[in-house]
Amino acid sequence: MLYKLAIRNVKRSAKDYIIYLITIIISFALIFALNLISTSDAVIKLSKGLDTFQYIMYFINAVVLGVICFLINYTTKFIFEKRSKEFGMYLLLGIKKRKINRMFLLESLLLGFAAFIISIPIGFIVSQFLSIFIVKLLQLPQAIFIHLNLKSIILLAIYVSIIYLLVLWFANKKMKKSTINDLLTLEKQNERNITKSKKHRNILFLISIFIGIFALILWNIKFQANVIQDSSIITIALGCFILLIISIYGVMISVGDLILSIVLNNKKIKYSKDNLFIARTFRAKAKTMGFVLGTLSMLITLAIFLLNISSLNKGAYDYQIELDSPYDISVADKKEHLNDYLEVIKEDYTIKNHFIYDIYKDKEARFLKILPSYDYTSDEKKYDSVIKLSDYNKLLELRGKGKISLNKNEYSIIADLSYKNDKSFSKIKEITLSNGIKLQQKDFMTNNFWVRLSNTGYTIIVPDEAVYHLESAESHLIVNTLEKTTSALREKIKTKLKNYLTHIDKDGKEVSTYYNVMVKSELEEETNTMTMIISTICIYMAFIFIASVGTIIAIQSLSDSNKYKYRYNVLSNLGVKDEHIYKTIKKQLLILFGIPVLYPIIINFFLVYSINNVYKIILANNTIYLFYFFSSLGQFLVVYIVYYIATYFGFKRNIKEV
Repeated sequence: MLYKLAIRNVKRSAKDYIIYLITIIISFALIFALNLISTSDAVIKLSKGLDTFQYIMYFINAVVLGVICFLINYTTKFIFEKRSKEFGMYLLLGIKKRKINRMFLLESLLLGFAAFIISIPIGFIVSQFLSIFIVKLLQLPQAIFIHLNLKSIILLAIYVSIIYLLVLWFANKKMKKSTINDLLTLEKQNERNITKSKKHRNILFLISIFIGIFALILWNIKFQANVIQDSSIITIALGCFILLIISIYGVMISVGDLILSIVLNNKKIKYSKDNLFIARTFRAKAKTMGFVLGTLSMLITLAIFLLNISSLNKGAYDYQIELDSPYDISVADKKEHLNDYLEVIKEDYTIKNHFIYDIYKDKEARFLKILPSYDYTSDEKKYDSVIKLSDYNKLLELRGKGKISLNKNEYSIIADLSYKNDKSFSKIKEITLSNGIKLQQKDFMTNNFWVRLSNTGYTIIVPDEAVYHLESAESHLIVNTLEKTTSALREKIKTKLKNYLTHIDKDGKEVSTYYNVMVKSELEEETNTMTMIISTICIYMAFIFIASVGTIIAIQSLSDSNKYKYRYNVLSNLGVKDEHIYKTIKKQLLILFGIPVLYPIIINFFLVYSINNVYKIILANNTIYLFYFFSSLGQFLVVYIVYYIATYFGFKRNIKEV
C-alpha cells in the first residue's frame, strides 16, 4: 500500500513542484549535452585547443553538481517539512518509521529517475544546437552531428546517483532522528532568528557593509595594470571573495528585517495602499530566512560575475585579433627572404595585396631607456623603432584607416594602449636621431597600433627623409588574400622555409623564430576556441546558479500561496477586486525576488570596474566594460524574470483553487 502511496505522491509532487522538476531536468540535460560535446571526436578535431575541454568539464561539473545537490537537498528537505504532519499521522496509525522512510525515499528516487530519463533526449537535442554554436564561433563552413555515446550516459548516471545518494542520506538521517511530536509540529517551526535585537541587527548590517567596502577597495587596488603581475594577486583575489561572501550573508541576514522595521515604524508608508499587508506577510521570512537569502544572493553574485567574465573575454579576444593580426599574413625576416614567403603563399592563395616595409634603428634609444622593462645588461635591440610616414600611411590605408600627416621637422609616436596614461613619452618633446636630424613631437597616439608593427611596444613615425642614414633593423611583409586562410598555411611556411626560421646558437642548439610568421586564421582559431570554452563554461554555470535561485524562491512562494490562501480569500470577501489582489501578489513576489539581487548587482559593478583597469588595454575602449556589464545583467534578468512570471501565475492559480 505504501508503494501505491509513493506513486500517488510522486504525481502530486510533479504538479506542486513543476518548476523544480523543470529546473533539474534542464540542469541534467545541460550536463549531458556538454558531456556529449566534450567527448565528441568530431568536436575535438575542430581545433587543437578543444582536446582539453573534456578535462575542464570534469572540474566544472563538480562545482555544478554541488549547486544542484544543494537545490535538490533544499527541495527534498522542504517537501519533507511540508509533509511532516502526514508522516506523523502515519506513525500514529502504527506504520513503522522504516516503512514511511522507505516510501519517502522511493518518491524522491522516482522523481530523480524521471528527471534523468527525460533529460537524455533533451540533452541530445541541446547538444546539436551547441554544435551549431561552436561551428559558428570557430567560423567553420561545415556542420557537425553529435552522436549519442554510452560514456556520456554513464557519466550522467554517476552524477545523478552521487547527488541522490547524498540527498537521501541526509533525508534518511533526519527521518531517523524525528519523533512523532517533531513531525507533527515541524511545519510550524521556523529557522531561528540570528539577530537577537534591533541593536544586534543594525551592528551586523553596518559591519557587513564595511567588510564589503573593504573587500572591494582591496580588489580595486590589486587590479591595476602595474600590479597585476604581483604573485600575491590570486591569494588577494580569493581573500576578497571570501570577505564578500561574509558581507553578503551578513547583509542578507539583517537587511530584510531592517527595511521592514523602517516601513512599519513610518505610519505614512505603513498605511499607504497594501504596504501593511505585504510587510506583515513578509516579516516572518525576513527574520528567519536570512541564511537562505544569503546563499541565494551569493549564487546570484557568482552568476552575474561569470556572465561578465564571459562578455569581457569575448570582447578582449575580438580586440586581440585586431591588435595581433589586422592583416591575413604578416612576416618579419630579412628583406631578401620575403619574396620566397610570397611564392609559398601564392601556391594556395590569390594575393589581394601585399606590402613590404622597414623598421629603422634610432640607437639613441631615448624612449626605450625610460620604460620600466628596459634591460641595460642586454646588447640586443637597444634602439627605438622608427618607421617612415609613407610606410605607416600605406599600412593604415590597407586597413581602411585615415592617413596622418607630419611637417618636415615633426615626429609622432604610436604606442600600445597600455602606455596611454604613461606620461613618459610626453616628457621628451624634441629628439635628435642617430643621423643628427632634430624633430619636434606632434602627437602621441595609441589608436591604430598593432603589435607586429615593430618589435617594441611603440614606434616613432618620422618624415621619409628623416630615415636617411638610419640602419634598417628588420623588414616586414604583410599580405591580404582573396580566399580565407587556414592554420595549415603557417605549418606549410614553417616546413618549406625552415632554414629561414631556425638557426644554430653558440651552444650548438637549434633555435626557432616561428613567431616571426603570423597567420590570422590560426590566431582566430585559437582565440575563438578559448572564447568558446570560457563562454560555454561561464554561461553554463551562471544558468545553473540562476535557475537554482529562481527555483528555491518559487518553491517558497508557491508553498506560501497555499498557506496564505485564506488571507487572500478574506480580502476578496471584503470586496477587494481581483486585480488589486493580483497587484499585491506581484509586489509580494517582487520583494522576495528583489532582495537577494540588489546587493550582488552593486558588488558586480565595482568588481567589473576594477577588472577593467587591466582589461582596458586589450578592449576596444575604456568604457566598453559598461556595455558588457549591462548586457550581462540583462541576460541574468531575462532568466530570472521568467522564474518570477512562472511563480506569479502559479501563485495566482493556487489561491484561486477551492
